[in-house]
Amino acid sequence: MQFIFTCSNGDVAFCPTDYFDKILDMIRFHEDKWFLIQSKNPATFNRTVLPMNVIVGTTIETNRDDLYDGISDAPLPSQRYRDFLQVDHPYKMVTCEPVIDFDVDTMIKWIGSINPVMIWLGYDSKKNCLPEPELRKVQILHWKLSRQGFVVILKTIRKAWWQ
Repeated sequence: MQFIFTCSNGDVAFCPTDYFDKILDMIRFHEDKWFLIQSKNPATFNRTVLPMNVIVGTTIETNRDDLYDGISDAPLPSQRYRDFLQVDHPYKMVTCEPVIDFDVDTMIKWIGSINPVMIWLGYDSKKNCLPEPELRKVQILHWKLSRQGFVVILKTIRKAWWQ
């Protein structure tokens, strides 16, 4: 599937609703194309009506809030998960990048309940020495998600920086 990554250099959560609506109006005008809009604050998608030719996405790089302290000012992963569940839109995407250590069964459950049309999975490409999972755990997550029929797009896959 080809799509236009809309507002890829920013997060629409920071844009005023009237401006966000103008972006969505332009997307509606190009109904023959697919667009991706991603936010680390998926609650922002509930402030307007989303066109059917848009895929909305959020980052859920871990299910472990305890590992997330100091990594980002974004809402905690558990909050993003809960907020994304509340977004009533059929086309969702989850980014597990940069992947941070996680519990396999919980990540499978979370992603399964979101039911995304695609999943991006990969390690940090910027050498930030994040609390990464071992490679085998990421391979298991990929395998289990793929076995459930999800489209998983692999990004940077390598051993954890500490391995």
